[in-house]
Amino acid sequence: MSISLFGPKIQSALAESTNVLLVIHQQPDADALGSLIAITDWLDQLNKNHTGYCLGTSLAECLFVDQTRQLIDRPDLINHQKFDTVLVLDCGDLKYAGLQDWMTQINYQPQIINIDHHASNQYFGHINLVDSNAASTTEIIYQLFKFLKIKFSAPTASALLAGIINDTYGFTNPNTSAKSLDITSQLIKAGAKLGKVSDSILKNKSLADLQLWGTILTRLSHNPNLNIATTIIAGQDIQNDRQNLEVTEGIANFLNNLSGVDAAMILKQEGPDLIKGSLRTNSDLIDVSALAKVFGGGGHKKAAGFRIKGKLIQTEQGHWQIM
Repeated sequence: MSISLFGPKIQSALAESTNVLLVIHQQPDADALGSLIAITDWLDQLNKNHTGYCLGTSLAECLFVDQTRQLIDRPDLINHQKFDTVLVLDCGDLKYAGLQDWMTQINYQPQIINIDHHASNQYFGHINLVDSNAASTTEIIYQLFKFLKIKFSAPTASALLAGIINDTYGFTNPNTSAKSLDITSQLIKAGAKLGKVSDSILKNKSLADLQLWGTILTRLSHNPNLNIATTIIAGQDIQNDRQNLEVTEGIANFLNNLSGVDAAMILKQEGPDLIKGSLRTNSDLIDVSALAKVFGGGGHKKAAGFRIKGKLIQTEQGHWQIM
């Protein structure tokens, strides 16, 4: 990644734009939402028309900045507008961004700006600001703002910090770097509320959430041949959208604390015939994104995911199978 190369190109592209589509990935986390809020702040300063889009999500509540943003959640709802620039945040590819089909249906070619930190990013943009060494996409955006001397508010500082805290799981994941901690310090100086942001992301478990964790952890098993710990989240386990994201990511990060195993995998029934896999490892010798790519997914070396067609079925003996 070269901020000095791509930063001015992004600045110039946005300055020349009249209508911008901002896109974040499905089931957005704090990194995606924090990135969206930061870029929205910048576009507001530029007095640019902009629309937020997140496939399947109509409302995203950002507790760490005391505001709620309405997002368009269906591609047909953006067809009546023409965008000269599409800025995609925290997405490794256009499919994950929910844009793959839409791009083939429109009769014009918008400029695509891709800002992301996933190692599996497919560099699908006309401008690609991608840094797989960054802990979060918000970390990249902070560096972009710093280089371009873009001013931002204290709430935006909190939004940027939220992405770092989320993707480092409170500075405990292996992707936490000295740069992440330095940027965190700068964001706190800029007015970010460390305690409030951290609590909203890490201390947000309800009684029902923890009871569900208990059910899921009873299914935990160990494959001694592969030295992988695995558990299952059945379709009937999840009660709402918030729990859907929180439980999956929370369990995945929690299992990363296991000692004596090389990796952890969570298989979740995400739809009637769709299974989501989440992979985590602390080993420097293992790249779980390589395994995720085998199944059409991707991510980072130590945290990755994939989706496959199938159903999780429990046998009479209590074992789980993919059918």
